[in-house]
Amino acid sequence: MKYDSQYYILRENHESGAYMLDMAEDSDEGLDHLMSLWSLKNHVLGPGVVEITEGNHAKFQPCDYHETAEQLVSEKFRQVLAPFNLPGVDFYQTNIVNGDKIWSEHYYMHIWNHHKAIHHGRSKIDGTYVDDDFTLEVLSLDENVLDKIPLEKRLVFTLEEKPKFLFHETVVQALREVNLTGLSFQRVDEWSIGSAFE
Repeated sequence: MKYDSQYYILRENHESGAYMLDMAEDSDEGLDHLMSLWSLKNHVLGPGVVEITEGNHAKFQPCDYHETAEQLVSEKFRQVLAPFNLPGVDFYQTNIVNGDKIWSEHYYMHIWNHHKAIHHGRSKIDGTYVDDDFTLEVLSLDENVLDKIPLEKRLVFTLEEKPKFLFHETVVQALREVNLTGLSFQRVDEWSIGSAFE
């Protein structure tokens, strides 16, 4: 349980949640694989393109974080993470398009640093751990797994079993200090499936 209070899940807040953004048809096809557990550097040859599919187009201003099917972050967000030299985290330049307006200082964040780190005894699921066929209801991290991984290799990672993006408290503190828009963090020991609606 010692890591449950050290790690946070990245979430969008009401600012970015007021809009739904989706990858456009003219986006680089290599970005179709952003949930992959491997690097896409050899597959992505051009920029991503994102368009607004829901929300008031006239009032739209991009936030520093938008939760599309993947994670879309601003240059400001990316610069905060740069000094951490995060293994298994790549950024792909992506344009947000709204009519004739284009914002080019955004990036798809691909986290392919992954660890099978769900504690089976303390976490609650609906389904079975066999073939990871479950819905995660309450999360607890397995210290037996994470103790074996140096901190610098697990500052930011995704759960191999389920696509939850976890940020260590040191990274969260750095992101909070620059007053980014569109995001919030929820500590693992305070998260449940119902908290997404709070």
